[in-house]
Amino acid sequence: MIKIEQHAVTAWPAIDTERTGGWLMRHTPGVTRRRNNAALPPAADRHPERSIDAVESYYRSRGAAVTVQVSPAEEHATLDAALADRGYRHDAPTLVMTASAATTADRLTPVTPVEITPELTPAWRAAYGSAEVSDLVLSRITARTGFASVTVDGEIAALGLFVAGDGLTGVFCMATAPAHRRRGYAAAILHAGAAWSAAHGANTLYLQVENDNDQAKRLYEAAGFTHSHSYHYRIL
Repeated sequence: MIKIEQHAVTAWPAIDTERTGGWLMRHTPGVTRRRNNAALPPAADRHPERSIDAVESYYRSRGAAVTVQVSPAEEHATLDAALADRGYRHDAPTLVMTASAATTADRLTPVTPVEITPELTPAWRAAYGSAEVSDLVLSRITARTGFASVTVDGEIAALGLFVAGDGLTGVFCMATAPAHRRRGYAAAILHAGAAWSAAHGANTLYLQVENDNDQAKRLYEAAGFTHSHSYHYRIL
């Protein structure tokens, strides 16, 4: 669980980071994604609940909402209770799921060709649609990247991002244009990404999916993904 969260920090970088008492504080002005603007706690045996004041000081000095990513949630019940007592609201419960690249490649049958490029292309960036995330996050990833896409009639219909390193590949940015949904394009993206991951020596895939996204969870379960751990945010 910890290895996955450490990989995810590199795979989805923040602009401003600071480590204090084992906490990793992250802030990315101009990007509203929670992960870019949340503090990740140290291991539970370091008693992160005792150093919440430092976290609050970091975000308040930047004029940002104080946000904690309680991860892995299964190991941070004491911290979670302490944050609740201080008035932090619970937000975005999320599952982290993992699968072997071989299992995902075996379980899925691609219905269409998928292109994977090592760099963020103008077409992928335009289809993704968030210039802020592209400019401030995706273009700053230092690990090996695979920007995957399915093109229909000259336009990108589905896309995904794979970030590999240290035996792991994070799966991000999975999206299909509304007019092209339910055609198997997301499964094709996952199949291609699994093969790409294995080719680069990363034999374990992981991804994050919000608890209430039942359609995505069904796809991932069919692709061999199982529950690794959970997290949620606490926001003051």
